[in-house]
Amino acid sequence: MDQKAARRLLIAGCGLDRTPTQASRASVLRVIRQLGFIQVDSIRSVERAHHLILHARLDGYVPAMLGHHTEVARTAFEHWTHDASIIRRDWMPWWTHRFEESQARMLRDAWMRERLGRNWRATLASVTSTITERGPLATRDFPRPPRAGEGWWDWSPHKSALEFLWRAGELAIHSRNGFEKVYDLAERVHGVRPQTPARADVVAWACSEALTRLGAATARELSQFMNAVTVTEASAWCKEQSAARRVVPVHLQRGTRTDVAGYARRNWKAAAARVAPDKTPRLLAPFDPLVRDRARLMDLFNFDYRFEAFVPKAKRVYGYYTMPVLVGDTFIARVDLASDRAAGVLRIDRMWIEGGVPSRRAREQTNSACARLANQLDLALKWPVSH
Repeated sequence: MDQKAARRLLIAGCGLDRTPTQASRASVLRVIRQLGFIQVDSIRSVERAHHLILHARLDGYVPAMLGHHTEVARTAFEHWTHDASIIRRDWMPWWTHRFEESQARMLRDAWMRERLGRNWRATLASVTSTITERGPLATRDFPRPPRAGEGWWDWSPHKSALEFLWRAGELAIHSRNGFEKVYDLAERVHGVRPQTPARADVVAWACSEALTRLGAATARELSQFMNAVTVTEASAWCKEQSAARRVVPVHLQRGTRTDVAGYARRNWKAAAARVAPDKTPRLLAPFDPLVRDRARLMDLFNFDYRFEAFVPKAKRVYGYYTMPVLVGDTFIARVDLASDRAAGVLRIDRMWIEGGVPSRRAREQTNSACARLANQLDLALKWPVSH
């Protein structure tokens, strides 16, 4: 399978193959269901990543539309995939195995045990009983110990207990106050916990859903899509499905290699041929499903991208919050930008056109992508004077 086919299958799986549709509660839910989950991130330099992921696919999106699904209709829930994510609600039964594994892992983890404190059982019981009696609560509603160092209270015993119980599925995120989590008993948020499916069923579900969205993948990529199964389990599933002729082994082109062992659906050639990538210029969040796997991004799109928010300023090559610009199946540029909400502007600090891309056309398309996002955020677009 060549790069072009693999790119197109991945773009379709990420919902970027069609013209952005008008945002509504219904269309937001359709995007969540198509992607499976949307990664959550707290950085708001431009806008939080989960909102940017929806902005890229929908016109007229506002955060309250997503809040409706997580806090009112409960058609989505927050937990972990490869990272913190908003997940389609009908996948909840498959998360029961993760709850159990998370609880066992955290009890073995010295870091977590240290933060829970010596009386960790009592702390867990106290937090559970307090929420049972008082209803939804945030970390700030529990006692804070004297600060022993920068950031100490953020991982106080009570904060640690809340996170432990959430990861274990005993608590759920009821809502958010700004970006602060508000917790409640899981049964009051989502109802009675479903029974844990058989492990073989979990593996089949996780690998099948990953392959649907990735289009073609190695066993490792299937495993890492949600971090729900091991590479060994994913590899065994691929071989089993290949023997049953439900998937086919393919040679994937990854960078300079053309012989990377992977798997795809039987009809992958026809599926790739049907994809006509939409030409709307769009800015993609650093954690958009198309770009979050940096190695795959480089191999399939020849686009070398690094998120530099946590890189010391002197060592950044591009900028604190640099977003790629996608047109069709090509990354044409990247821009360093920030929302200045006090001034009411989306400030573009710098822009870089990718090598081999016609400069004039790329500048026009990048301007269009930035203007589209500014309009989505209800901000005026501001380029540097030299632009």
